[in-house]
Amino acid sequence: MIIGRCFLIVSLLAVSPITASEIFVDNIIGRDADDGSTTHSSDGRAGPVYSIQRALQLAGFGDVIVLAKTGRPYYESLSLTGDRHSGNRFRPFMIQGNGATISGLRSLPHGSWQKAGSKLWKVTLTRKGHYRLLRNGRSLPEFKAEGGEDPLSKLSPGEWTAWRGSLYFLQDGVDPPESQAFAYSAEQTGISLHHVSNVLISDVTLQHFRFDGIHAQGLCDGIILDNVNSFENGRAGIVSSGASRIELFGGKIAGNSHHQLLVLDHSTAIPDGCEIE
Repeated sequence: MIIGRCFLIVSLLAVSPITASEIFVDNIIGRDADDGSTTHSSDGRAGPVYSIQRALQLAGFGDVIVLAKTGRPYYESLSLTGDRHSGNRFRPFMIQGNGATISGLRSLPHGSWQKAGSKLWKVTLTRKGHYRLLRNGRSLPEFKAEGGEDPLSKLSPGEWTAWRGSLYFLQDGVDPPESQAFAYSAEQTGISLHHVSNVLISDVTLQHFRFDGIHAQGLCDGIILDNVNSFENGRAGIVSSGASRIELFGGKIAGNSHHQLLVLDHSTAIPDGCEIE
C-alpha cells in the first residue's frame, strides 16, 4: 500500500512548471493587495497574499496554493468550486499546507455572557450549528441531554450545553466567564468542495468548525487528502457526499463531536494509513 501511495502522489505532483502557477500565502507578512507570486514582499505588488480566500480568487485550473506555517492559525472558511479549482491527473489543483492550521474559532467578545443563575451563564449566538466551546485554547466538556430533557440542572462545574438557542456554562471557579478568554466554533466548514476533480490537499490541520473539517459534495472526484488532520469539529472530521470520492493517506481524524469519517449518498472515502479515532 505504501508503494501504491507513493506512486499516486508522485504522479499527481508531475505538474508542468510552464502552465501551473504557485500562489503563496502568509498570514503574518502577506498582503491581499499583492499578487501571491513570491514568498517575500517587494516594493511593488510581488509578494505573498494574506488570506487563503484571496489565493483562491487568484487561482485557476491546476494551480498550487502554498501556505506558510507561521505559528498562527488561518482563521478562514474556504470553498473550492468547479473547473477553476480543479485539475487533471498530471496537474492537480493543490493546497500545500506545510503544517499550517485552518481554524473556525472566533473569540467571544467581552460582555457576551449573561447571568442565568447563581453560577450559570449563557450566551446567544446568531448562527446555529454544532458548537464547540474553548477556554484558554482548550475544549470544554459538553453535556448532551437525552430525549429533550432540560440539561441546565444537570451541568457540572466547567461544563456547557446548548439549550433553546443559547449556550449555557456553569462557572467552575472564582472568576466569571466574562473575565476569561473564551472562543467558539463560528465558521461552518473548513474546506468545502463542490463539483471539483483532481484536487490534492496536503499537510494541513482543520479544526474547530461548527460542522465539518472538510466536506466533499456534489460529484467530487479524484480528491486526495495527504497527511490531513481534522480535529474537534462540531459534526464530522471528513465528509464525502453527493456521489463524491475521497482517498485519505496518513493524517489523523479525532475528537469530532458526532462522526470522524462520514460517508453519505452513494459516495466513497478510502482511508490508507489514516488514523481514525
